[in-house]
Amino acid sequence: MVSKGLKGISCGILLLATLVASAFAQKLVDKVIASVNGEPILESDVKLAELFYGTQDRHKVINKLVDVYLLAQFLESRGGRVPEEYISATLMDIAKANNTDLEGLAKELAKEELTLDDLKRFLEKELLSTQGLSIYLSKEIKVSDLDVELEKLKRGEVKLRRDIDLLVLDKKDGEKLLKMMEERKTLQDIARAFSAKVESLSVEKGDLVEPLDKEVWKAPLNTLVVAEDGEHIYLAQVKDQKEIYSGVSEDELRKEILAKKIEEKRRELLENLKKKSFVKIFSDAYSFGS
Repeated sequence: MVSKGLKGISCGILLLATLVASAFAQKLVDKVIASVNGEPILESDVKLAELFYGTQDRHKVINKLVDVYLLAQFLESRGGRVPEEYISATLMDIAKANNTDLEGLAKELAKEELTLDDLKRFLEKELLSTQGLSIYLSKEIKVSDLDVELEKLKRGEVKLRRDIDLLVLDKKDGEKLLKMMEERKTLQDIARAFSAKVESLSVEKGDLVEPLDKEVWKAPLNTLVVAEDGEHIYLAQVKDQKEIYSGVSEDELRKEILAKKIEEKRRELLENLKKKSFVKIFSDAYSFGS
């Protein structure tokens, strides 16, 4: 699957075929625009980054590339790398998203004096500094029960949701149903006997008809409840109960907290790297190519 960022570059590459030729008539010189701890950032990197990040703001793009190189270098110093097969698969995904193959992608890049190798080099840094860094930091960062409880308090109202399997039958089938229940038939067995369908639902209090709602919410988990009204008999297997905070489950809440902690750690790491690194942006970097 093409990630969000890669979709962005796919869209950018799609635009290459429709760009006005005169806007890029001058041949791209792969000039060194900046260096990070002695490693050069080239004009080809800037052109690819403009497509990837969806902006022509060279200040923003070059500053972003500096961050990317700092984070990638940090991981490389610890043995981090993006597998060649993953980069190759990503290139194929980009090509497919543009209804072409690698040869067609290479031709589109060539119109901007770029190559597949330029794109591979750019992707390696970008993927390492984003997906690679998240994997690295997630091994060090933990989400505690206290973190979750504090986030619950911040978000305020907590809603309960129960997962049920529901079977609705006509009331005239009551006698046959009673016999099957005395035989301890399962909900699925009962459904088959009546050629009926079991629905899986996730419900909050008040979502169901009143007689069924009362039974579902007073029953222990993993029990079968029965309710009826004037026309129907309802059988519900109460399977699970979840706490929902601002529309998300506890598992989703933990993922959100982890993502927030990773981003905070990323910013902290980046600030420390900038203090210890030598970054040079050349005087004409922001105007070159404009």
